Amino acid sequence: MARNRVIYQSQALFIAPTSTGYHMQTGNTTNSLDAVGNTNWTGVTGRSFPDGAVDAANGLALPVLNRTLIEPLHRVQSANFNFTINRQDVNEFGKLARIDSIVMESPTVGLDFNYYMTDGGNERKIGFNVPTNMSGSNGFAPGRTNATTYAWTGDGAISGFSALSGLIEDTQGNNYFIVTSKEGKDVQGDTVTNGSSDFDVISIGNGFISDYSIDASVGALPTASVTVEAFNIRADNYISGQLSTEGTGNRIPGVNDTDGQQVEVNYEFRGGALQTTGDFIAGSDIADNTITALRPGDLLLEFLDADAESGPSDGSFNTDGFAVLSGDGKAHVQSFTVSVPMSRTILQRLGNTFGYARVIDLPLNIDVSVSAILSELRQNNLFERLASTDKHNFRLTMRRSAGTGKPGADALIIDVKGARLEGESYSNAIGDNETVDVTFSTQVGGANDQENGIFMKGSYAQWTSIPYWNLGAQKSQKGGLANEVLVPGA
Repeated sequence: MARNRVIYQSQALFIAPTSTGYHMQTGNTTNSLDAVGNTNWTGVTGRSFPDGAVDAANGLALPVLNRTLIEPLHRVQSANFNFTINRQDVNEFGKLARIDSIVMESPTVGLDFNYYMTDGGNERKIGFNVPTNMSGSNGFAPGRTNATTYAWTGDGAISGFSALSGLIEDTQGNNYFIVTSKEGKDVQGDTVTNGSSDFDVISIGNGFISDYSIDASVGALPTASVTVEAFNIRADNYISGQLSTEGTGNRIPGVNDTDGQQVEVNYEFRGGALQTTGDFIAGSDIADNTITALRPGDLLLEFLDADAESGPSDGSFNTDGFAVLSGDGKAHVQSFTVSVPMSRTILQRLGNTFGYARVIDLPLNIDVSVSAILSELRQNNLFERLASTDKHNFRLTMRRSAGTGKPGADALIIDVKGARLEGESYSNAIGDNETVDVTFSTQVGGANDQENGIFMKGSYAQWTSIPYWNLGAQKSQKGGLANEVLVPGA
């Protein structure tokens, strides 16, 4: 039956670990069957935690047949997509109207979405370097170190490096999927039997983040907003069980950056060979985040010395401005915003309709804005501070709710390092409190910059396909395992 409408109940947003690599746990299908009728798979021979058979010698799990590498994004509040076809008119003398309108470059495909911030899992999936504080007791592989002593936290994220390190080095991007189910049914937990066609999928290929922002304010749940630029988009009627290499299955939208052709790799939403009653489109994974939302009352904003992990001993924090932001008489912060614009340039070459890369325009300028109810003013002279080279660090700690009215354990920590004061704006009117808006900026140059930019630490639990979620230059053409610890920029 045709839908009358589509509402948020019937849609969910997913992301794949790579744009051109395999999207199923054991690679691509050979279009043949084994002795018990299961489809044979080749390519990536992946590992899975925690429900695969365990290789005791190496502490690794064996492949699970036909399990998807596509993961849901949690707590999504909106998702919008668009595309524009760029054409050039062809005219000639003697005729007023164009004789043709031809495509000269790749289409402009856009996706933007926002979500409630939780434990850093979403940030890790979309490409940020977000180490987690979860330990082996939470199902993670034991951490280890490489020759340069940088620790692998169990999921390929590297402690001590900027959250942007992977994005700066990423030449592949990710594929995004918007799944639409039948009217009146939740996507979460819905299933579809082989051969049915109850779902539509909008898939966006070679998506690169071009803007990311964080907004935390009094009276609102902290949110993140993401803008994605991509090369390709397609709409498919999702037919479960069609996984051949002959074009009858669900093809990924990714475009090969070497020859500009669509990649012949299939995808499915399924949990593995043990599922015999039907394929989970989302399963329970869409709700596996244990944090419902983070309350503004559980957030802690700290103003730190540039060379310290804590504030000055006397409680003061001099931003070179007039507003007192820490210590006695500090202003009462109402909102904290971090904006990370990542403009990109499409690199073209003869012989390719699509660009072969969409690179970040470096250096990156990160903007920080703090809005507060003014309390005290610091004695200062702007003229005397014009030559100041002071840098400032900020830390936003998002804590879980302990259920007792008090904050609980840390859920997500966001550090902004190397920020300099850009300006202050004061406003007051009859019936209002005087407010001050303070703006800072910091600049990031390379993936190995450990002194400036935005840094994150999360508390997310491991998801099913975590070994495949490489960062930046660690992404392989086929989406292989993150079995080596690589230092960004090395």
